Amino acid sequence: MSEPPSHKMRIPINIDIEEVGILEGEFIRFYAPLTIRELLKMMPIEGFAAKWGYAVYIQVNLKRGAEKPAEKINPGDILYWPPGPYLLLSFKEATPPSQSVRIGKIDKNYGLLEQVKPGSRIRFILK
Repeated sequence: MSEPPSHKMRIPINIDIEEVGILEGEFIRFYAPLTIRELLKMMPIEGFAAKWGYAVYIQVNLKRGAEKPAEKINPGDILYWPPGPYLLLSFKEATPPSQSVRIGKIDKNYGLLEQVKPGSRIRFILK
């Protein structure tokens, strides 16, 4: 019997993006265990895309502080930004806005995020 997602250190997810496809990734508990625990309770998470210069993001209904702020954003990072509150999917290297919390990674093809149109439906699903 496999471990429930709430006990795994790496939790595989799919990110289904309207008109783009499905990206594979994972939440990594080491990055922010309390934030990830709360996000897992909310799964599947769905929202409508907006874009910044280096990321696509959706609003989420999670009110938490910045557990472990990231100092740098890498392409493929999945982040939580408490002031929004938003989940971000990065497609470029960037300096994060304050309080950005890395929570996972997209395995590959994160360059497809640049094709996401504002308003596209994005859905985070446990594998």
